[in-house]
Amino acid sequence: MSPRFTLRRLGAVVAAAALTLGLAACSGGTDTGGSTAPANGGAPEVTDLAVGHVPVADQAALFQAVNQGYFTDEGLNVTPQTAQGGAAAVPAMVAGDLDAVFGTYPSFLLAQQNVAELKIVSLGVAGSENFAGVFVSPQSGITTIQDLAGKKLAVNTLNNTGDLTVKSVLKENNVDPAQVEFLEMPFPDMAAALERGNVDAAWAVEPFQTALLEAGNTKLFSNFSGRTATIPLAGIAMTADFVDQNPNTAAAFARAMEKANADLAANPDIARELTPTYSQTSTEVANKMQLPTWKAGYPAVQDIELWNEVMVDGGALTEPIDLEKMIFTPPAQ
Repeated sequence: MSPRFTLRRLGAVVAAAALTLGLAACSGGTDTGGSTAPANGGAPEVTDLAVGHVPVADQAALFQAVNQGYFTDEGLNVTPQTAQGGAAAVPAMVAGDLDAVFGTYPSFLLAQQNVAELKIVSLGVAGSENFAGVFVSPQSGITTIQDLAGKKLAVNTLNNTGDLTVKSVLKENNVDPAQVEFLEMPFPDMAAALERGNVDAAWAVEPFQTALLEAGNTKLFSNFSGRTATIPLAGIAMTADFVDQNPNTAAAFARAMEKANADLAANPDIARELTPTYSQTSTEVANKMQLPTWKAGYPAVQDIELWNEVMVDGGALTEPIDLEKMIFTPPAQ
């Protein structure tokens, strides 16, 4: 891990970012939605990039781009750096400790509302019913979604993909989300917490879903169902300031990631090979994982619009975000 991005530094950055909540976007970046004309003959202005990511299966495209030399072909040297979640990594990016973040769309929309203007430069994956869910121990006595009322449920990050989509499914099943206590916990800690009874249920994605099942836990329901059945999960963002100042770098990065996403869209099993290389997932578990859905192409408003609805309904956003301002696509070469 680069010395630029330490846990101590991350904690300081998160604390600093928290002080800015409620302020208008403070980056001062101008609107660079859509294509940006290449400068300096199209050569990247910055070549060394640190990209924050979470060690989960849906972020395999980042490592596909590294391993296949797609970044190198674009004149970039990309170093992935692990974070607990996009909600923590985005403030580090805003502070300059990361150049880009592979995170969830809720993390990006919350940052756009509260912290700084961002540009989404790459697609991630869409959810699928089998890719994630809420898990309980057989000893918990919980057998239906209604049994979660009055219980503790672990998610990796609050006000994000896990709790927001779970709340949506709870409402669809006539369970008041306010009756469920959501607790923040790293994915790797969830199995032990369930076993000890520290929490009653846990939300997880792959590869942690398979690990929870291997430990004898039961999948109670999928949070990707109903209106969130195929909701897009994550992408890669940069600050608007960074994109404004380095449009060729952003374009080069976006092109490399598009190639990687296209690879995985054509052959999702690539993720089974890659996930053990950047997480503590065994090959055995990787081969059993349920995979999400990758998509070729570049970000578009229609890919993300549902999050405005889910996040306003869930109380995470005060009003819908203008997504047109957040989308970046490279100019045609």
